[in-house]
Amino acid sequence: MIKLIIKFVIGILAIPVAIGTTQAFYNNILLISELASSLNLFIWGIVAYVVLHLLFYKPTFLYVLGHEAVHAGTSWIMGGKVKEFKVSKEGGAVTTDKTNVLVELSPYFVPIYAIVIAVIYFVVAASYNINGATFVFLIGFTLAFHIISTIEVMKIRQPDIVKSGYIFSIIFVYVLNIAVISFIFSLLFPAFKVKVFFTDAWISSGRMYIAIVKQLFF
Repeated sequence: MIKLIIKFVIGILAIPVAIGTTQAFYNNILLISELASSLNLFIWGIVAYVVLHLLFYKPTFLYVLGHEAVHAGTSWIMGGKVKEFKVSKEGGAVTTDKTNVLVELSPYFVPIYAIVIAVIYFVVAASYNINGATFVFLIGFTLAFHIISTIEVMKIRQPDIVKSGYIFSIIFVYVLNIAVISFIFSLLFPAFKVKVFFTDAWISSGRMYIAIVKQLFF
């Protein structure tokens, strides 16, 4: 109970970070000159998934597979061992000997399929001169898949979310989603500098905290 209260307080205190991160992401997107030629492809990728999801087919099994794989992978990276791995359309489960808030919430902020597409693109592009248009489209498609599926899953009482509390989990997942997507954008678009993004996010968040403190105490 005490941990939940602490995480609730941290979640509330981190709201300016979420706002500052959003501002930094938006401001840096405006600087991407390459986006002018690739934006339509990126948006069409998003639209294509939305149409697929709403009208034709929800790739539930793929989402569950990616979700549980990220659980397992994050635990393994942190030194844990995966003892059980189950996946089906109805749901999945991973049993490991190491868990923490990153392991529990990682599937909600790691767009695994978008990362796979980005890695494939750079492996292929390193050896062949290819047109990246298809990959930009697929990044939009897979990011939409990740975001929409994550929102749907978070509306259910997921044990991972309940364990950390909704306020903390939503803020934590939101900020890290933007951070991970920014990293992917920095790979796709050279003008998007991830270091600049983080610096801007730090400055924007700091200004919000200073404004709040001045409003409350001065």
